[in-house]
Amino acid sequence: SVYLFQVFFLIFLSSAIFIVADFYSTDDASINLMLIFFPWVALILVPALMMKSWPDEHSDRSVELVMTLPISSMAIVFGKFFAGYLILLITLLATLPFVITIGYLGEPDFGAVFSGYFGLSLLLGVYCSLSLFCTALVREPVGSFVTSIGLLSVLLLLGWDVFGRFMKESIPSFIVDTIALYSPYTWVTRMGQGIIEMNGLLFFILIGFISLFLTCRVVEQSRVIGTSAIQHFKKFYSLFTFLVLFAVAIPFLGKFPGKIDLTEAKEFTLHKGTKDIISKLGGETKITFFWSASEPSIPNNIKFHAKRIRSLIKELVFISGGSLVFEELDPKPDSLGESEAIARGLKKIPMSSGDSFFLGLTVVEGGRIGNIPYLDVRRGRMLEYDISLVLDGLSRKLVRKIGILSPLVPSVAAVGNREGMSFIAELKQAYDVAIIPHFKDQLPEDLKVLILIDASILKRKMLFSIDQFVMNGGSLIVMIDPHLRFNKASNAVSPKPSSTINDISDLLSKYGLLYDERNVVGNSHYAAMAIDKEQKRFSYPYWMRIKSDGLAASHPTTASLNEVFIVESGSFKILDQDLIDPLIMTKMSSGVVLRENFFNRSPRELTSLFKSDNKPRIIAAAIKGELSSAFQGPLMGTSLKDFHSKSIDFSQVFAIADVDWIFDPFSVQKTDIDGQIIVRPLNDNLTFLLNLIEYASGSSSLIAIRSRGKIERPFVLVQSLVKTAEKEFQSEEMMLSNKIKKIKSHMKNVFKSSGTNNISKLPPDIKSELVKFRDELSTVKERLRVVRYKLRAKVDSLGNFLTILNIMFGPLFVLLFATFNIF
Repeated sequence: SVYLFQVFFLIFLSSAIFIVADFYSTDDASINLMLIFFPWVALILVPALMMKSWPDEHSDRSVELVMTLPISSMAIVFGKFFAGYLILLITLLATLPFVITIGYLGEPDFGAVFSGYFGLSLLLGVYCSLSLFCTALVREPVGSFVTSIGLLSVLLLLGWDVFGRFMKESIPSFIVDTIALYSPYTWVTRMGQGIIEMNGLLFFILIGFISLFLTCRVVEQSRVIGTSAIQHFKKFYSLFTFLVLFAVAIPFLGKFPGKIDLTEAKEFTLHKGTKDIISKLGGETKITFFWSASEPSIPNNIKFHAKRIRSLIKELVFISGGSLVFEELDPKPDSLGESEAIARGLKKIPMSSGDSFFLGLTVVEGGRIGNIPYLDVRRGRMLEYDISLVLDGLSRKLVRKIGILSPLVPSVAAVGNREGMSFIAELKQAYDVAIIPHFKDQLPEDLKVLILIDASILKRKMLFSIDQFVMNGGSLIVMIDPHLRFNKASNAVSPKPSSTINDISDLLSKYGLLYDERNVVGNSHYAAMAIDKEQKRFSYPYWMRIKSDGLAASHPTTASLNEVFIVESGSFKILDQDLIDPLIMTKMSSGVVLRENFFNRSPRELTSLFKSDNKPRIIAAAIKGELSSAFQGPLMGTSLKDFHSKSIDFSQVFAIADVDWIFDPFSVQKTDIDGQIIVRPLNDNLTFLLNLIEYASGSSSLIAIRSRGKIERPFVLVQSLVKTAEKEFQSEEMMLSNKIKKIKSHMKNVFKSSGTNNISKLPPDIKSELVKFRDELSTVKERLRVVRYKLRAKVDSLGNFLTILNIMFGPLFVLLFATFNIF
């Protein structure tokens, strides 16, 4: 029966993950689905395993025999517990092919994987001890099975969001939050994030110990014959006292300090950059955390997020040495706290239930105020950065002024939120952003960093002003693009380097970096997935997901990045090796296609044009050092004394041969909450932009904080298979697609020349020709369908193989184990 239990447990669990949840289509190399399904599958099968631990049947008197032996009740109970627990751990071990699968498909965070499995092993211990207690209490197997399931179900439900919403009207929210601490599901979810906390360990140890202790008391009572009523009262009184102490102890588990951060990027450990920012704070700085703790309908994942925020702030207060003061307010509806939260710029977040909540903070230092209107749970990985950003802004005496010069960015973007430009909202959190009209003659004063975005047409006086801005020690970030998707009208004009200073590419060439305006760069190694009009996936080489191997590891702006998404970019050639540091580079599998081809061809057609020439290309570069002016002298109307032929300070110029990469939806997923843009990064594009600005403005405290941790962990193997399959069938697919186009075009011309669209009205010879074309079209379409089916089959076959392997490995492992024991 034990082997049967293990077989069904593993089959049910694997089926839930791979069939019900369709793991292969999630594109997420993590054990999140295991953490979701495991507690519920074990809820049925652990009680089934333990229900005959204390049989009370005429055919089985083994327990009565054991009770007559000179063995203590504690030894019997712990022996049965460890026997059952060992079986459960072996069963958990049989799920390791799932870990191997995610490691094979992608690049999981194995620290978080270990932490999650450790939590599941503790969960099995709790299930086993509670089921053992129920079996001792209700000796009849079916009754003990039902009792165990009922008890475990209640404990799991206590950690569900549904419980809080259901009990909203009858139980205060702080009681609901406290009750959730009694659920093992609550603590397993926390461990699944990659952090092992002392209070979580204490929970599992405490609930396991009390379960076994109660089991011992029940077993001892069953061994005593003729016990007096007073003795029975003493035993039940001690049990009642212990249960009360247990119920009281659980809420105080949060008071126990200590944690082990097992995540790859140490997401739950304070970064050195954060500590440096804290040390720069002057005077007393007050952090006020606005959190609707009394609202019971808030989902548990947001409640956990709020607890993490509170814990992080308290840690910051602790290391500040008294310079930080913490206050928490619950802005209840129609209260003064709600009015204060709104007055400070915090946002009321609506929920599907019709209720709303606050989750934000304000920081006050002297007369200066900084705030985060909403600490979005989807930005959980950037929590430390978001708080550090506000503190860093208050630690500075002057707010750094950043200028944006672009025909794509209107002046009103400085005060409002523009569609597709979430990066501006992000910049305004840390900088004084000035939008400069591109038709102006010169730059405003006091700029620290100037960002040029697709500034193809500029007046010569403005180019001179930009050059002198760099010569005076200002930092410049230039984005130019041979083919824009965000604003296709810009493709009518493209910067072209020349001997005279006509556009921004001329300045770059004078500084040692030559821009290639003729070609668009592609790379089959970094090709991203795209979807055509027929909703078919294919790898598009001109959309490049450039991983860490294509990012400069020696430069602070790119050293900690994981992936940058580049969209139909150009490239640069280095003219002066001493001045240029490449930042983003393609591998040898890159190639180029003339930009003119992108104006009237589909992505699939463009893909067919791509051929690698085995040359690496530079997409982004940094120019640094002592630069010479691009101009021989001052322009007419400017003073000679204000002209600098060489840079007076260490100049910083960054150039990126792409513009689309900073715009939505290539960089972020955004949410607009009452006019406040909340963004969740899809890759490291926004991080790279902020790193450039931070480094260009002379500070790097926030760069490492912002860059750590991978945002997504996709199935890189699947992407590689798709690319390989496409290479194999690409030429045939494009040939058939072109043939279909020709046939359709010819048929259209036939109808047009005949002057009718009704086939029955056509002359017999033309009608015969048209029928022939239709038959040929049908044949070609069928061949194309077969080719595309073969392409998808190569990818789908891997998913089917992994599904079958994971479902079958567990039972085969158990059968092998059983066979070994028999012989």
